[in-house]
Amino acid sequence: MMQPLFVLDTQASSNGAANLQQQLMQKLVQAISMGHFACGSKMPSSRKLAEQLGIARNTVVAAYEQLIDEGYLESKERSGIYVRADLYDQHALEPHSEQLQTPNEPEQQLQEHDWQRRLNKLRLDHLAPPYPPNWQQYPYPFIDGQFDPSLFPVQQWRECSKLSLNVNEIKNWASDSGHDDDTLLTEEIRTKVLPRRGIYANKDEILVTLGSQHGLYLLTRLLLNNQTLVTIEEPGYPGIRQLAQQAYSPIHLAEVDESGIIPSQIPAHTDVLYVTPSHQMPTAVTMPMAHREQIIQQARDDDFIIIEDDYESESNFVAQPHPAIKSLDTDGRVVYVSSFSKVLAPGLRLGFMVAPAPLIKQARQLRTLISRHPPANNQRVMGLFLSLGYYDQTLRKLNHELAERWQEMREALNHYLSTRIVTSRTVGGSTCWIEGPTQLDSREFAAEAAKQGILIEPVTRFFGGSTKPHHYFRLGVSSIKTESIRAGVELLAQLMRQWEQQDATRQQTADQWGKRLRGAKLRDFASRVEFIGRTVFGDPYRIRLHADGSMVGWEGYQDERHDSGQWWLEGDRWFRQWQEWSYGETLGFEIYTDNNRINWVRDGKLVDSAFFRLHPIAETAATAETGS
Repeated sequence: MMQPLFVLDTQASSNGAANLQQQLMQKLVQAISMGHFACGSKMPSSRKLAEQLGIARNTVVAAYEQLIDEGYLESKERSGIYVRADLYDQHALEPHSEQLQTPNEPEQQLQEHDWQRRLNKLRLDHLAPPYPPNWQQYPYPFIDGQFDPSLFPVQQWRECSKLSLNVNEIKNWASDSGHDDDTLLTEEIRTKVLPRRGIYANKDEILVTLGSQHGLYLLTRLLLNNQTLVTIEEPGYPGIRQLAQQAYSPIHLAEVDESGIIPSQIPAHTDVLYVTPSHQMPTAVTMPMAHREQIIQQARDDDFIIIEDDYESESNFVAQPHPAIKSLDTDGRVVYVSSFSKVLAPGLRLGFMVAPAPLIKQARQLRTLISRHPPANNQRVMGLFLSLGYYDQTLRKLNHELAERWQEMREALNHYLSTRIVTSRTVGGSTCWIEGPTQLDSREFAAEAAKQGILIEPVTRFFGGSTKPHHYFRLGVSSIKTESIRAGVELLAQLMRQWEQQDATRQQTADQWGKRLRGAKLRDFASRVEFIGRTVFGDPYRIRLHADGSMVGWEGYQDERHDSGQWWLEGDRWFRQWQEWSYGETLGFEIYTDNNRINWVRDGKLVDSAFFRLHPIAETAATAETGS
């Protein structure tokens, strides 16, 4: 086993410094204290160490003997010299402790070099990690971007890894490939991955990267400087904001709404626009086709470049994905960035960019300065994974699982937190952007939730402006099992109710809910009413109650989802139970009306509200169920 290399000053004694034996003792104790020689480990023989250092064997023997006397080493008969197993017990010190002093070491004043004076100043925000490192130990980790082992295609990935270790495959990737990417992977991206997004590119227009962030770094080094105006989304991805800061580029923050970045907020003198149209980072909203076309036209009219970060492009659950902005690009001003890491695992670190050949050529040369040549073995495994159809198979499985989790979270939020939060309207993705009550401090709320085993993500790090609203937070489903989502959201709702109860200013009074319906008036109302409202996600719904105690509900812009159930009265309280909606739970409410608005109240708290309209009693249920 290779031992630490000691360098001794053979002229030291003539200069009045420590002799060879003292130097050797100092080096040995230093190596022990730093853990190079672990407690209980065997030391090199005196002959071997003397040969390695080019000194007399007697010098090594004498040093060993003195360290045995000092209690650092011990001699075992017919075995050799060992570091004492109880060294730190007898010294009452921790390993690597600075208190472990070298014996007989003369006092020295060591001055560390001032590295802060040498280092370039990085313009980086100090962003706290959004979740603790032991997040897997929490029962309800509503966090995004972490690896879920249950979704990783272990067998398929192992097969491709084994194939990459065949003799012929090793010959392909083991040699220095220069700055070229794996031909198989490049071809699979060009012919299978990109056409899904409506993109058709030549091989010299594709560069494989170490994830999206690597691609963004290359682009900012090539495109940004202190004269380049960069427009980014607000709130938006902090990684691009920090890269622009490193380039000393002026930054313009353009607000987002339920359609993504607002085109009118993109200045005409923009040089580079960064957008995440598929699922905006972090609100997860999807940019409609009209906005994509408008932004392309603005780029032509105002002559700016678009960096399209296709974040979570594959995960649309209620509609077909829109084609990428890059697919609309006819004059080569859109750079497309994407990653395999989001689909498979963050640790994979494989992504790609698509751009005009001159830019890709420059990016390839810059990448060579960073990493010499790409990791060809990893690229070949990914190329095999794509070519054998395993990527498509994994994508289908992942989308199915995430769609189930996403829908379960929507249902739970709508059921337990319908009047307390507002969520962004999304068609998929793995996260939900939530606006809580304006008085909510999401950082404090997240800290309280963590005490109950719930991890949510405060989102101030996504805001680059001076105003950072604190009442937003984010829930993710990529790291939590479907069966845990409902219980986690229910517990989160309980915490929010407790938080509301602690602040008297947030309490509603009965007068603000309107007039309570009782007795015959309540029965007459419930027998011929239709409620018209919106879910917590903004989707419209209608609920029609019939005199026979039945009820029917429709949800969606074209009544895509529907359910039926029963309602009844117990005293002056109205009860209802759906077959599927709201988990089929039986719940009772006090009913208040205020002009044409109905408020459902339970346990002194407003639960939900909607508009209503009354129909003549003679109207039949059959007519009502046609949606008239």
